[in-house]
Amino acid sequence: MARKRSKKHKSNLSSLLQSHRFRLIMGTLLMGFILLGGAQVLASVRVKEPLILYIPLQASARRPIQSQVAELFPRYTLWHWLIRQGGVQAGRYEIRPGESAWTVWHRLRRGLQTPLRLYLRPQRSPQHLYQFLGEHLAHDSATWAASLSAYPWQSLGLSQFTWISLFLPDVYELYWTVSPKQLIQRMWENYQRFWSEERRKKAESLGLSPTEVITLASIVEYETYRSSEKPLIAGVYLNRLRVGMPLQADPTVIFATQQFQATRVTHRMLEVDSPYNTYKYRGLPPGPIGTPSIESIEAVLNYTPNDYLYFCARPDGSGYHDFSKSYAEHMNKARAYRQALNRWFAQKR
Repeated sequence: MARKRSKKHKSNLSSLLQSHRFRLIMGTLLMGFILLGGAQVLASVRVKEPLILYIPLQASARRPIQSQVAELFPRYTLWHWLIRQGGVQAGRYEIRPGESAWTVWHRLRRGLQTPLRLYLRPQRSPQHLYQFLGEHLAHDSATWAASLSAYPWQSLGLSQFTWISLFLPDVYELYWTVSPKQLIQRMWENYQRFWSEERRKKAESLGLSPTEVITLASIVEYETYRSSEKPLIAGVYLNRLRVGMPLQADPTVIFATQQFQATRVTHRMLEVDSPYNTYKYRGLPPGPIGTPSIESIEAVLNYTPNDYLYFCARPDGSGYHDFSKSYAEHMNKARAYRQALNRWFAQKR
């Protein structure tokens, strides 16, 4: 009896497998799987305009935004649920309308970032540089400060005073998550390209090293914003260096006192004992007081020869300067400027 029931069961199963209804069900299921798989592959991200997405470095900061990122993917897709579970890499990603959800998920999972163009502007001090990098790149300003301060700069022929000369203002294409070590290497490569044989020869003819040229250029940078005057002011400072006269540059005093918002240098500020106070110490300061523009560096390398030893801002508020050969002439012009400045302060009150 058991054998008969087994044969009958096999017969019924065989009949079921060969039935039109079974084939229809299986065909429908197969078609459903094909359509679902196709929908997964063909699904597009839900963005109406190009979107820049930032995934932070810290895992703890990454978790809260995973659900927000997941909403960029249709809910019926596998990618939506995978994103909610994590697995995306830190970075900066550009997502464009109509892009395949699978393609975007693949980029996020593999960390295939979109580079950014970083315009490194002249920075007033290392502290300003740390803040700038922290605002535009993934690592915060404290990380940049600690990393750049601890870096073995002597391996590049630099020091704790001159390392900032490496950060030449330029446009750099970088990944948002670039590490301090990677950024330093990139800056070093650009620095080497900038200091061509021609520029090095010009620096040598001035009796200056590349870092000394940048140090002087950083002073010129913050003495005037008038491009036409920069080569002339550079010439004045080179004259002072040649005759052994103190540079007496106000921007170095501001750097020494860290009073970057000061509108004028006071007698009290002039008394600060710092190697950056060029009223107290002759010669160039130990290193740049900021990162000068390329324009200011070129102004030093291609300075305008002159016989001036002094210059003073004009009292008309134009931003231009008057130049003098004698101290007496300079004092007359400085007096007129101080009087104009006092009138301006009185009006502000």
